[in-house]
Amino acid sequence: MRRPTFRSPTGALALLTALTVLTLLALLPGCSSPQGNQSPQPPKSRAGLFPQPDDRAGTRLGPTDPKRQISLSISMATASDAEINRALAAIEDPKSPEYHHYLTPEEYAQRFGPSAAALATVERSLRAAGFAVTLPLAGGSLLGAQGRVGQAQSLFGVHLSDYRTAGGDLYYAPDAAPRLPADWSGAALNVLGLNNRPTLHPAGIRQMAQGGDQPPPPPRLLSPVELERAYHIAPLHLAGLNGEGQTIALPEIDTFKQHDIDYYDRTYGLNTTPIEVVQVNGGASRAKEVSETTLDIEIIHAIAPRTKIIVYEGPADFNGLANTFNKIVSDNRAKVMSVSLGGCEPAIWEAPDLGPNYFTTLNNIFRQAAAQGMTVFVSSGDDGAYTCHQNDPSDNTVSASLPATNPFVTAVGGTALLVNNDGSYYGEAGWEGPLAGTGGGGGLSVGYFRPDWQTGPGVSNQYSTNNRQVPDVAASADPLTGYRIYDSTDGLCRGEDCWVAIGGTSASSPLWASLIVLANQRAADNGKPTMGFINPALYQIGADATLKDAFHDVTVGGNLYYPATSAWDYATGWGSPDADKLVAALLTLRSSGG
Repeated sequence: MRRPTFRSPTGALALLTALTVLTLLALLPGCSSPQGNQSPQPPKSRAGLFPQPDDRAGTRLGPTDPKRQISLSISMATASDAEINRALAAIEDPKSPEYHHYLTPEEYAQRFGPSAAALATVERSLRAAGFAVTLPLAGGSLLGAQGRVGQAQSLFGVHLSDYRTAGGDLYYAPDAAPRLPADWSGAALNVLGLNNRPTLHPAGIRQMAQGGDQPPPPPRLLSPVELERAYHIAPLHLAGLNGEGQTIALPEIDTFKQHDIDYYDRTYGLNTTPIEVVQVNGGASRAKEVSETTLDIEIIHAIAPRTKIIVYEGPADFNGLANTFNKIVSDNRAKVMSVSLGGCEPAIWEAPDLGPNYFTTLNNIFRQAAAQGMTVFVSSGDDGAYTCHQNDPSDNTVSASLPATNPFVTAVGGTALLVNNDGSYYGEAGWEGPLAGTGGGGGLSVGYFRPDWQTGPGVSNQYSTNNRQVPDVAASADPLTGYRIYDSTDGLCRGEDCWVAIGGTSASSPLWASLIVLANQRAADNGKPTMGFINPALYQIGADATLKDAFHDVTVGGNLYYPATSAWDYATGWGSPDADKLVAALLTLRSSGG
């Protein structure tokens, strides 16, 4: 399929957005579990993610040393979908005695976790094969196993080989789909960790240096003050909402420099709290050219400076991702999570060592988060409607990003934001830059059905199938109108030279997460529970004529394939937030039992 440059009638606007912000200014007007694939079948080869015969994914170096240590995760089966979904419905039903009575991880484990018999069966088999076993964390469904590659090959009927990517990353991967022992039937879904290629992608995009020997930053680059004005956050700050008493979790694959965070905070006079780092599966390997973690933290500090931030650092492979999510949810220390990571959803669906069961694994984790009253935001990606292009430049299939497509997370798309001379909101376009091949992610899932709550004006359209549609909401992501971030990760700058403009949906996700932190603070002040799983409320707001002003409806631009339209669309969801009205709308629904 040829990748289109424009989609009429908004494509011309998108091209001009990519060329110049001034031109855009001139043109802008004043719950389901994984099911069978309902979307068009994706291609049968995803070489950008997994080893293929032609070695486009990496050069094979030879068989993996059978004595090498390996860490695996066994994804255990949980209670039936119907049983868990009934409990979640009761938690969200104002007429139910369980309304907003969120569960602890221990309560969730007792009611819905893997059975003792299933755990015993799998544990016995693993120990007999020579593995050391770690039982699941509270409420979790991942059983850990540590052993040697040779033991894993014998138990799961695969052969592992070592590879080197074009970028120099070393990894191992199996030659076939693993076969679970026969007595695991009904007890376990799959085994993770046989492929440790670092395939996850943060979505931050560095645009330009803004340092000492460069011209001063454009006056409308998004600093804390600009964000406060543009998205109407100022009334919340004036009311004393700053994140005090709240906690947010960041699953990350990059490290960060505390010096950069301190520099940012000093520059803008932000009174922040110490950051805590928790390492998962050995932690993050290294910081990249743009530290995703730095971007996330500084945006949260800009909006909710007193929020406690816990950074969970883990590897950039899919086993590490699942374990990091599982750790955050089982710890249950944060009621908001912001995820700026993702991968090509069709490739994961078809991968021999992941497949549909990996969708179920993530679903189990995020469903537990919802039962515990957590709100999870996930960036929708920065390749427009062509998420798989980030792994394989030749893959121009319309596709979405996992885990943004999961029905228990809020997917956040991207816009190009413009403001008035006083910094107040002027208008937005769906972010798409055809010349750079970038834009806000969005589209249809291949692995999740559309949940019952995903209704409202614009939701059912000419592209719709029975599958989950993303994004749900959006915010500024175009690096041409990006966030002013202090980041010395590349090691090539000092002092004022380290100011950069960064965009991407990696920025819009922590922005939305920060706003829900403020909403949770206000709810706590009023004796109310946390916002919890907010997607049903977001769609209720979008469909309610008296509440929908909580969103800026973005009706121009697109995401390289889908156009932005009135009401909900695949480029921007319901649109970007008017923060003060959004928090008020969410609290109104809480008070009315909606």
